[in-house]
Amino acid sequence: MTTTLIRITDKNGEWRDYHAIRRSVLWEARGDFSYNDHHPDDANTANHALLLIHNGRAAGTTRLDDFGDGSGAVRLVAIATDLQKRGLGRELARHTDNYARELGLHTLYVNAAPEAVGYYEKMGWSFFTWDASELTGIAADCMQMRKLLAFE
Repeated sequence: MTTTLIRITDKNGEWRDYHAIRRSVLWEARGDFSYNDHHPDDANTANHALLLIHNGRAAGTTRLDDFGDGSGAVRLVAIATDLQKRGLGRELARHTDNYARELGLHTLYVNAAPEAVGYYEKMGWSFFTWDASELTGIAADCMQMRKLLAFE
């Protein structure tokens, strides 16, 4: 399996693919058609929009928000619907952890959707309330989790 993770830095087809995957998997598949391609959090320079490329194709997305204190949040993790159940979620997690280490992050947080808690547990995350005020909107029914990164 050939996968790479890229940080999206321009507004070309990568942004289109990034938003298409998130919109489809995280909003529309759940019956919500209010996705905003121009959300200000995506423009924040401390937030890293990341795209997983699998065999030359956009396959998954996440955003890594760097809090500036050695910690950050993994947000809006999604694998394209037709590519799910092929190990790409594990690949995205591995690449994201490595990317976070390169930024000097030692602690990651996530608001895990109920159906994704098992995935996060398998990836080494544990339950940890880190900011209850985040549990609103799309994250209202999420469970907060934390992962301590080991540096290799």
